Amino acid sequence: MADFVPLFGYSPDREGTTAFLSTLAKPTLAQAGPDLALDESRDVFLGSALLSVAPDWKRGSQKIGSCVGWGWALSCDILAACDILLRNEAETYGGRVLEASIYAFSRVEVRGGRNLGGDGSYGGAAAKAVTKFGTLHYGQDYGGQRFTDNSGTREKTWGRDGVPDSLEKYAAEHKVESVALVKSFEDAAKSIQNGYPVAVCSGMGFSMTLRDGYMTPMGGWAHCQMAAGVRWSPEPAILVVNSWGDCYQGTFDKNLPPQFQRSAGWVKAKDFTRMIGPGEDSFALAGYSGFKPRTMPDNWLRGVL
Repeated sequence: MADFVPLFGYSPDREGTTAFLSTLAKPTLAQAGPDLALDESRDVFLGSALLSVAPDWKRGSQKIGSCVGWGWALSCDILAACDILLRNEAETYGGRVLEASIYAFSRVEVRGGRNLGGDGSYGGAAAKAVTKFGTLHYGQDYGGQRFTDNSGTREKTWGRDGVPDSLEKYAAEHKVESVALVKSFEDAAKSIQNGYPVAVCSGMGFSMTLRDGYMTPMGGWAHCQMAAGVRWSPEPAILVVNSWGDCYQGTFDKNLPPQFQRSAGWVKAKDFTRMIGPGEDSFALAGYSGFKPRTMPDNWLRGVL
């Protein structure tokens, strides 16, 4: 931990997010999901769905200021898993979303320019990226090209020049159908309880030491993370997953799977509302265009029947 250096990369653009929201018929969660109910007796952890479809999943760690790509990529991963397990959609899990794809789309294709300088992006740009341009995945064959490594160099290059044109047609096959602005703890809790993860952009910072799994606000982070769980006891809170690997010290929540114990923490309800409210740049995701179910080859029975 002595050598740990946190990497940020959230660059708020209120005008950009407002412009994107103006294109949505129902921009807020209250408008998009008026029938979503809040059950104050039910804890939910959406990471369980992800681990069910991808038992070997592990949280990586960003190499540059690409946190917007990381927060949104994990949100898409969990949404895909929830679509399969909770909504019984006839799809198969296609692997982790390539963070560089969302990061680059949000910086270059969405914002209409190249060589923006520096690192970073913002929530509204990522929301437009996943709904208009789509996502790429680790391990998939893209015309003979396959991505298997977590590369800061790729994120830096694509974040400067954009996703290569030859890959855009593949990304377009896997989009998020809709997004909605989340403005409070109650919004996030409703979304998560109904199987919709939340990409969180914020300026609130926290201590790197967990206390029984809970986070303590401290300082400022220009950072994008994601919300994957809600709990009501001992205090109402949202589980916020970071993109810095197993970065936290202190006493973690032993009820969480090992993959999340030191890469995530519970943010108390009042702190979470303060965390996302002022920026109004955090979004719930719904409707991932996943991968077609795998089919068996014609000779898979090998003459048994």
